[in-house]
Amino acid sequence: MRSLLLLPLLWLACAPDLGTRDSLVTGTEVLTVRGEPPEVGAGQSAHFDLLVASPGGTVAPAALWGICTSPESLSDDEIVSSACVQGGGTQTVASGPSVDAMVPGNACSLFGPDPPPGGYRPRSPDTTGGYYQPIRAQVPHAGVAFGLERLTCDLANAPAAIAHQYATTYTLNRNPKLLPLTATVDGSTVALGAIPGGRHVVFEAAWNASSAETYVVFDLASQTLVSQREALRVSWYATDGVFDSDKTGRDSGDHATTTDDGWTAPSGATTVHLWIVLRDSRGGIDFASEEVHVTQ
Repeated sequence: MRSLLLLPLLWLACAPDLGTRDSLVTGTEVLTVRGEPPEVGAGQSAHFDLLVASPGGTVAPAALWGICTSPESLSDDEIVSSACVQGGGTQTVASGPSVDAMVPGNACSLFGPDPPPGGYRPRSPDTTGGYYQPIRAQVPHAGVAFGLERLTCDLANAPAAIAHQYATTYTLNRNPKLLPLTATVDGSTVALGAIPGGRHVVFEAAWNASSAETYVVFDLASQTLVSQREALRVSWYATDGVFDSDKTGRDSGDHATTTDDGWTAPSGATTVHLWIVLRDSRGGIDFASEEVHVTQ
């Protein structure tokens, strides 16, 4: 088991292979925490659910959910405060595979740009101008995982006219939407229920064209609002076989709505559980699971 912090940041580069690949599922682990909607204002509610993988497939555990209420102190250098990581500084919400939870009314003070209580510091936005409310999930047999719900906060350090323009033109984030996964071998489409053993398969993940949204960000240097477009990343996971890359995706300037990843199937007849997690650069998430039947 491992503690997992699920960040809304986009990393498209491949990491060096330092042992067991992140894409190989060998135990029960949380792959992502999803909020719907993925962005809310302080005092508003969202629905949170989990994608939990295991060697036997997707599971729906009775997680213990909590809302972090402890901001980062001056001595912390992490997105989630050490108090919340350790289980303190958290408001318990409920137990179950999913939960409806309200973001604290002072979330933009605790985790955003508004002046926080004494001994803490205002957050700096990420590159998309975003601030995030940490959501804690204690999952049986999988440890602790954190999701980050994007917060709608007032624009900080901006002239009044720009702040008003931002409030009237900023588009709230929506979760991206995955389309059905497809597979090819040697350029020919194959069914997920009949993947030939030992062969190199190319999986194609696709999403709706509206998944990559355009939004405005305040540029501090020019004191203007600039338009940006979301990048999209897919993380790949399976209980067997080997992916060419753990993560693939499209940057903000690439308008393609698909991404490919190669996968070498195991040589013997078996059933492989496969998961894909689609993330946009503002913290939106969608996911899907598949059973891949490998033939002899």
